[in-house]
Amino acid sequence: MSTWNLRYAPASLAAVFALGLPAFAPDFMLFEFSIAVSYGIAILGLNLLLGVTGQICLAQGALFGVGAYTTAILNVSFGWDPVATLPFAAIVAGLIGVVVGLPALRLQGLQLAIITFGVASAFPQLLLKMDTLTGGVTGLATDQPMAPKWFPGSQEVWLYGLSLICAAISIVVVTRLLRGDTGRMLRALRDNPVIAEALGVNLTKGRLAAFAVSSALAGLGGGLFCILNGFISPQSFLPMKSIDILIGGIVGGITSIAGAFIGAVFVVFVPGFTTDIDPALGGLIYGLCLIAMMMVARQGIAGLRIEGLQKAVLGIFRIKGLSRIPGSVPGQLGGE
Repeated sequence: MSTWNLRYAPASLAAVFALGLPAFAPDFMLFEFSIAVSYGIAILGLNLLLGVTGQICLAQGALFGVGAYTTAILNVSFGWDPVATLPFAAIVAGLIGVVVGLPALRLQGLQLAIITFGVASAFPQLLLKMDTLTGGVTGLATDQPMAPKWFPGSQEVWLYGLSLICAAISIVVVTRLLRGDTGRMLRALRDNPVIAEALGVNLTKGRLAAFAVSSALAGLGGGLFCILNGFISPQSFLPMKSIDILIGGIVGGITSIAGAFIGAVFVVFVPGFTTDIDPALGGLIYGLCLIAMMMVARQGIAGLRIEGLQKAVLGIFRIKGLSRIPGSVPGQLGGE
């Protein structure tokens, strides 16, 4: 069994599932999965910031909203095609993310978390004050890109495909960013910033760049969220949105690209399932699910998947009388 197969088999299976979903899932379920993908892109940005550079940001929900309102305003006020607004949603959110990240140059940990959560708390009120632009409490209704006549599927399948394209672009950006010198610089900011600075790493540039990319991904997810819903309002971006994104990152696995989308599926589907079980106790059941998840998968669901795969493969090779997996080093699933 090759190292490549062990390393990429789970991702390949997830890709096959995502591409094959329209073949058996009803339209309403495709819509829910599309929403989960938009959340997953924002969670991926948070994972880059928290899992790779070690900086916590509780303003991701507000930046998600910045992207959504950028798409809505460009579409409603200027007549732009909704899909054409997505790059600008990412750019605007990225620029605002740099401003949000300025406190990270001097503060870390809980202080930075409180400051960024303050941004998330102020964002809905800011939207209400800018009612001439944002529509205030009534919100903004936006156009949806319609499926072309030659497309054989439904409108929901078309939007689901758009969601997958946005997710693929986000994954490619993050993957390329983490490879090479840039990835090593970002990890150095997390592991030992003092030594990193002594070795010539520009802490200011690195931290602001991490906030910019993380925020741009949140903006892209927010723009996609706006397109999928066709309507947004300040109630869509309350402070709890940032907490949901953080929960998704932790449940899925903050150091995993796949974990971002696994966590997004959790935060989109599980609250509804728990409410269906008992509407009066939905919140309690959801809380118990979170507690149980953290007890079972301390590194997130993605980490549990990797650990389980490692144990299964090691067990197979022990049965065959081999001491370790060919092409790997002892204690690791697949060598570098």
